[in-house]
Amino acid sequence: MEKKLLGELKLNRIYQRDCIESIRMIPDESIDLIFTSPPYADRRKNTYGGVHESEYVNWFLPIAKEMKRVLKPTGSFFLNIKPHCHNGERVLYVFDLVLSLKRELGFMYVDEFVWTKNGVPGKFTGRFKNAFEPVYHFAKQKGFTHNPYAVATPIKEASLARANRKACGETTNGSGFAGMREGSKLKDVTLALPSNHVHIVQKTNQYTPEAKHPAVFPVELPEFFIKAYSNENDVVLDPFMGSGTTAVSAAKLNRNFIGFELNPEYIEIANKRLDSVVFGEGLTKSNESEAE
Repeated sequence: MEKKLLGELKLNRIYQRDCIESIRMIPDESIDLIFTSPPYADRRKNTYGGVHESEYVNWFLPIAKEMKRVLKPTGSFFLNIKPHCHNGERVLYVFDLVLSLKRELGFMYVDEFVWTKNGVPGKFTGRFKNAFEPVYHFAKQKGFTHNPYAVATPIKEASLARANRKACGETTNGSGFAGMREGSKLKDVTLALPSNHVHIVQKTNQYTPEAKHPAVFPVELPEFFIKAYSNENDVVLDPFMGSGTTAVSAAKLNRNFIGFELNPEYIEIANKRLDSVVFGEGLTKSNESEAE
């Protein structure tokens, strides 16, 4: 992909740099969408050093402040993170972070999505296997980009038949719900809008190159949000790029991307994924090293 300029940085590349210092190089209000899954507290210590849960909010807020600065008024920020368990209970630093993003930085807290994935196998005392993660949606103000029909799906025949059934009048049980009425039938509607419950299978295994990263999410996860909350040629940022999944998703959808990652091994994996996936889709191949 063509490497356009974003201030002092080039688009469509992944830099081997600390994210906060790098985001400070990005001009104000120049990013259309941010999707990221940062290192979790007290996790991935061998990879990222780890941040204790008691320090996590103070560590993340300066980064988030810069993300808010570079985000356009029409942009959205999606944060994928779930608190881990310690001594038999979920720790609360993620909830503290969400509240701080709203109360201290002034982000608009739009919604919380639930991403259902494969459950982690095993037996856990007092809990069941972990089969979902939240994705928190923040924006700077109302009027952010939203293309709901970009992620709509065809309506099933059974749903159309149920929606277009004969009106059945008022209920007798006091619920207040009634059947469909004349004028509200779905004769010309073919697409169903999704909910904030996203079902995407985690397909990474030992044979996929990104499996060398300890915390990979599927390409389809950022794809859903990039489709629904940005337009073609927009700029997508992931300050914790990891193995490049957000970049691959953006490139496949004809968006520009930029990201930062400290580990050179992960950047190499990301570049190989971009070369194979993006070039395979017919886009311009670049075998130039992305690390700076």
